[in-house]
Amino acid sequence: MKILHRKYAFLILILFTLLFTGCAREEKVSKLPSRITIGVSFASLNSTTGRFIREAMEDLKERDNVELILLDADENEEREKENLERLLQEKVDAIIIQPVKSKNEELKEILKEIEKKNIPLVAMDRIIEDTKLDAYLTSNSFWVGVEQAKYLAQQMEEQGKVLILKGDKDDNVAIEISAGNLEILRKNQKIDIVSEEWHQEWSADLAEKTVRKTLEKHPDLKGILANNSDMAMAAVKVLKEKNLTGQIITVGADATREACLAIAREEHDADVDKMPYVLGMVSFKVACYLARQEPWEYDTVVKNGEHEVRVKVTPIMLIDKYNLIAMRDRWPELNKYIKTVK
Repeated sequence: MKILHRKYAFLILILFTLLFTGCAREEKVSKLPSRITIGVSFASLNSTTGRFIREAMEDLKERDNVELILLDADENEEREKENLERLLQEKVDAIIIQPVKSKNEELKEILKEIEKKNIPLVAMDRIIEDTKLDAYLTSNSFWVGVEQAKYLAQQMEEQGKVLILKGDKDDNVAIEISAGNLEILRKNQKIDIVSEEWHQEWSADLAEKTVRKTLEKHPDLKGILANNSDMAMAAVKVLKEKNLTGQIITVGADATREACLAIAREEHDADVDKMPYVLGMVSFKVACYLARQEPWEYDTVVKNGEHEVRVKVTPIMLIDKYNLIAMRDRWPELNKYIKTVK
């Protein structure tokens, strides 16, 4: 079993306590739980999120007596459908899906088949719209947007022009992060949102074009909010090219390696860490409880079309140069920039 990230150890202990001690079930420490099989379809196993989610599940599978079937959709909707069809054939006890998109008409039939066979279905990271789900596990995307906007407003001294780089308009994560941005920024009359653009499939290339276009119209731009780290890095690329680094505040989300290194090099201001390892851990545990028909603690219930879905929200943390050290276990390359530890 892989060694758990040290920075998560205490958090995981607290999270386990909060999530699972409320369940009315008697733990049998001396005996392994019944053997189950859980299938997982990832939007992308090679993404920052996917890699750490997988690591969390691999770390827990032996302890929880689980056989894992991990499949990669590679951001392809047709492959995602094939993954679910294969998991049905494998007769898994529960399915976790990290959807490629929130809206995917191609999945409707296979999702109905999963429901008919009474296989618990857990959506992770983003929801599948208008679908019966047994659980939805996610970081609070709205709060990601709120934290981004609060930080930006403070750094801009509550005034100036702002560009918002949104993700895909059909993705509920992009919708929620952007809503969080607007919730804060629209309250301040001295902050002017000069542009808020959607970018199909979260394209960093399209985001780069948006930044260039916006700077041509608004050379006095003061801040850029991006729904993810890749689009934030596209903005940083343009600002470096135009010698504007340090003059325009940039904030992203996901805390990727590139984003954290850019913060360390003082090319980027902040990014929100969605803690993918914790998301993977909690998703795995909830799927285990559902497969074994055991109770679990959820935070809220949301309306999803005609369905009501139980939701568990996982923590986030805004990362800037002052707490960047928290990311050094995940991204060891940061050590050459972090000289001392206090």
